[in-house]
Amino acid sequence: MDARASGTICGRAAELRRAAKIYGWTANGAYADRIMTKDFFAGFGFAGRAAFAALALVCAAAFPAARAEALTQAEAAPVVFEALGRETPEKFLTAVEGDMTRRDALRFAFEAMGWGFALAAVDQIGILPEWPEVEGVSYIASTMSPQPPAAMTASLDELLTPEDMEGFEGWLRECAKSVSWKSSFSWNGTTLFMVKRGVGDPSGSANGDMKNGRNEPLFAAALAVDMAQTPCQIATAEMIGSKRAALATIAVENYGVVGGINGGYFSGAKPIGVLRRQGRTDNAKFWPNRSAFGWNESGGFIFIDGKIVNNIGSVHEYDEYTEMMQAGPLLVKEGEAAPNTEDVDPAVLNRRHPRTFVGTDGSRVFWGVVDGRDNMHSVGMTIEELRTFCIKGLALTDALNLDGGGSSSIWWRGMTFSQPSNDSDVERPIPYAVLMFEPGAGVRQ
Repeated sequence: MDARASGTICGRAAELRRAAKIYGWTANGAYADRIMTKDFFAGFGFAGRAAFAALALVCAAAFPAARAEALTQAEAAPVVFEALGRETPEKFLTAVEGDMTRRDALRFAFEAMGWGFALAAVDQIGILPEWPEVEGVSYIASTMSPQPPAAMTASLDELLTPEDMEGFEGWLRECAKSVSWKSSFSWNGTTLFMVKRGVGDPSGSANGDMKNGRNEPLFAAALAVDMAQTPCQIATAEMIGSKRAALATIAVENYGVVGGINGGYFSGAKPIGVLRRQGRTDNAKFWPNRSAFGWNESGGFIFIDGKIVNNIGSVHEYDEYTEMMQAGPLLVKEGEAAPNTEDVDPAVLNRRHPRTFVGTDGSRVFWGVVDGRDNMHSVGMTIEELRTFCIKGLALTDALNLDGGGSSSIWWRGMTFSQPSNDSDVERPIPYAVLMFEPGAGVRQ
């Protein structure tokens, strides 16, 4: 083959590679068919066609399983956005230079759906020595519903090619209709549950569409503990020399802490309603008609309906509960949705907010947080939506709403598994928190 014929063939081949990227031709399918058309060969004489045939045989022998050319982020992004029905701003996306791997493409898709925090939460788990194999992209991809195409996840570190895109696009279209993920990790008497569902809308309301919303973004995390095996105590910021402090600060300043969560309502640095810790009453002022949760060192616990008990502080049958806090409203009672009979602001009841709650499935106690006020990550819940989540999502028989909004925060093994809803993206300082300890440990006195 002379140099001119060789150059022409190489030029045509380059054109075909570019076309393959644009139109998604595969190396073994339509791409090959296009190569063999008369149109392609029309510009060559007999000698040229013979030379090309010889070259094709050499290439086939050398690269029998050659794949189509890899895609860049700029080339894959329009497919992802079109399938999801919305374009995601760059601030939510990790930039990938050069050709993308399948892992890169999945991460890009997750971030485009608003699942960036869920990825980060799972990546945190992978730092712990018990789960070195856990990595955000691969773990979520293998445990979510619907799952990405098997061909996409089989070799995550291979380059992304046009032939990957058809199944990838179809999966994204299914996610745009409905997508969810739930997982759990157990350690030392505690179990961390995480729930993620829906697709974020960068142009939508921070509270979602209360009237017509479907497949809206939501993230929740909960710590389930056996109170008899995992001591739980109320710890104040005052114990560490502050009127208020972030949950993480209160937690790390105490010894042997496994997990923690924000507690009940407060005003300034003072709790609202009855607060009892380690058998001492910090605040004896009863909050009329408000419910409470109490527990003791033996692992016994009780949900107290504020509509039944007029004054918790004066009823001696509750003296055995050395830890107690009022909050409300009561969410679930004996397996049924509790009526909204407590004096709660309708804005608290009927608008979506970040939520904190405590509940039980009959044996374990669940301390949970629902993130909110974020149209990409999680829009929050109304009280009724939280009731439904407690009953159907976690199978709780009793549950109580705690202080939500900017106070909502959950901490486990040195890491926070909730996203602050404040504009500053910083945890709100709180006067007290509920901490879960290793056996034999307790709050700093």
